[in-house]
Amino acid sequence: MHAWELAGLTDDYWVEHALDMRIRIAAAPYMYGWGYDLTNPAVLYDLPVRMGAGKMVRRSKYTNCSTLTLSLLTEVYPNAPWALKEYGDLQVYADRLPEQPGSPIEAAERMGIAKKVNVLTPSRWHLIQGWRRFDPPNPNPGRRYSGHAFLVLADADGDGILMLEATSREGIGPRYRRTTMRDLMSEYPKGLWMAVLSQG
Repeated sequence: MHAWELAGLTDDYWVEHALDMRIRIAAAPYMYGWGYDLTNPAVLYDLPVRMGAGKMVRRSKYTNCSTLTLSLLTEVYPNAPWALKEYGDLQVYADRLPEQPGSPIEAAERMGIAKKVNVLTPSRWHLIQGWRRFDPPNPNPGRRYSGHAFLVLADADGDGILMLEATSREGIGPRYRRTTMRDLMSEYPKGLWMAVLSQG
């Protein structure tokens, strides 16, 4: 199943629509009855075959932040040359750390769907990977990394943004929320890796 099928479109006609519309249509079903699960996430839409479509199927209506962004990006850019490496980069596999904290951004750039930026572009959608905790390897047990992947639409002016994320807070799961860039920088003190998404 694909988002364009839910919208009654062909894939060719789907990509002719504005990015904002494609993102909102693809995200809409996730807002109804989907929860959050860090360890056993699922996707609503079929993943690209070259990405290893058998790796993740819709077993339940639970997802997580990186899985949601993976699902949405592969849906809104179905013609990108997605492959298994991009799957791992978008999921921030453990072998990407600590050397590649921005692996989702690198994957999006490599696919030709985004460009790395240091400042949000007004009125545009972005992919962001933020880190609350990012400790170098050490012999001490415990979780060394705490990050979050999400999409944001920057306001036309000011530092307000519309955030599209899957969160474990209050058991919410996928949601939209309003925030500011200043708040994001405070929430993710170990860094924000950002890319503006292509309009095509």
